[in-house]
Amino acid sequence: MKFNYKPTRIESFFYAILFQFVLFGLYFAHNNNEYFESVFVVEDGLVEWLTVCWLMATAFLCLKRFVTLQGKRPKFFLAMLLVFSALFIFGAGEEISWGQRIFNVQSSDFFQTHNAQGETNLHNLVVSGKKINKMIFGVALGIIIGIYTLLLPTLARKYKPVMKLVQKFAVPIPRGRHVLAYLLLFLFVEINPSAKRGELIEFGGTLIFFLIFLNPWNRRAFTIEQNQGYRPHHGQRNNHRRNNNYRGKKPNNHQRHHNKPAES
Repeated sequence: MKFNYKPTRIESFFYAILFQFVLFGLYFAHNNNEYFESVFVVEDGLVEWLTVCWLMATAFLCLKRFVTLQGKRPKFFLAMLLVFSALFIFGAGEEISWGQRIFNVQSSDFFQTHNAQGETNLHNLVVSGKKINKMIFGVALGIIIGIYTLLLPTLARKYKPVMKLVQKFAVPIPRGRHVLAYLLLFLFVEINPSAKRGELIEFGGTLIFFLIFLNPWNRRAFTIEQNQGYRPHHGQRNNHRRNNNYRGKKPNNHQRHHNKPAES
């Protein structure tokens, strides 16, 4: 099955935003690294807040689908939409330290002692001298994203058991253009010399995830139209098949005789 690399107009708009920021960041990091780190990717700056916007937009999209697909998808499918929404909300909260700097809330003694930045969040916690950000939110998350973007699209297209699991767990499958965008993002950020280039990975990665959830390869599983790719259970398929077989056919002689009204 071929990958589709041609973006929609909406995707083209967001890709333009994505790579403008990445290329500007690359330019500033090479020519004025101080500006890049203290202004361009500074805490509570534009890049960070746009990252929060992409996360919240994806969370809202999952909640919207949870509401519109009520009664049209299995309960487990709907529950997974809530799980995804909660994960993206969690990511947004972590990004801004749960509003600590916005509301000027002081961290508790625990976070002041065990958090690398003294902030109220989990991803900067230090355990046994190692930052959770590198262990879990860095290496582990990177492996998961790599499997999700590079392996899953091919496996889901080739193997029906994988596709069944994907559909059951309400997992959006990346299109070819999403995979390509992620690879280009990683490439451009890797040649960025700044120690804070990871902020651009977060910015671009969350935007690409929003686009994946917005228009996945298996998007028909997330729409309410009939016959749009979501496979109902066995009984529903049989009823639908019988209705299609009858609809549009002329009745035979036995049916005409049986349906003929009684003469008075």
